Amino acid sequence: MNTSAACAAAIMLAAASPALAQVSGGELGIEYNAPLNGSDFGGTTYSGGLGYGVMNVANVSANVAGYKFDNLGTDASNVTLHATYLMSSDIGVGAFVASDSIEGENATLVGVEGRGTLYGASLGGYLGRADDGTDTGTIFGVDGAYALRSGFSAIGNIDYFDAGGDNLSQISVGGEYQMAVGPQFYAQIGSVTGDFDGVSESYGFFTVGAKVAFGADQGTLFTNRSILEVLPGF
Repeated sequence: MNTSAACAAAIMLAAASPALAQVSGGELGIEYNAPLNGSDFGGTTYSGGLGYGVMNVANVSANVAGYKFDNLGTDASNVTLHATYLMSSDIGVGAFVASDSIEGENATLVGVEGRGTLYGASLGGYLGRADDGTDTGTIFGVDGAYALRSGFSAIGNIDYFDAGGDNLSQISVGGEYQMAVGPQFYAQIGSVTGDFDGVSESYGFFTVGAKVAFGADQGTLFTNRSILEVLPGF
């Protein structure tokens, strides 16, 4: 069974068996990205997600995001569906299917993902293919969070996208603070590198954001899978 069929089957199971499924968590967030070189480009991301647990062994969730770019006169969006098998309370593996949309152009992403804990750190990763009807590419990434104390955590992520010999990569690190009752705030600093037609360029950026989460999972197990997440705010 391919990943698209796996996601569809899990979602149909949850919809057809409401007695077996219940809301496991959800979230709403807002994030702002801007370059460190002082240019006028940047952007704001609005996101939300909702997850359902199925018989304590599986989870299906949907994440949506809207990307509003500064000074570009265009917006973009992403919708991602996840189907996850819960191997234990700490480990989940599954599949995703997603769609990026910008100015009437669409790209479909399909892949696998997983999340777990190791030595007290929460770790996640994904690997997928992207297809816009003309070109196909590979996208993958890893992320992690390590709880410190008093609600503070260290966070970081690496993402990569390659298509037709051109590629984009992002690496960022930062910190987050989870209030005892209330939202989570976070900030990151990072770098994006692009290699197009043999010419490589890079720039630094910073991110600030806030998220409100609810439910037993305090949010969704995974987030949006999008090419736009590799190129934050631009």
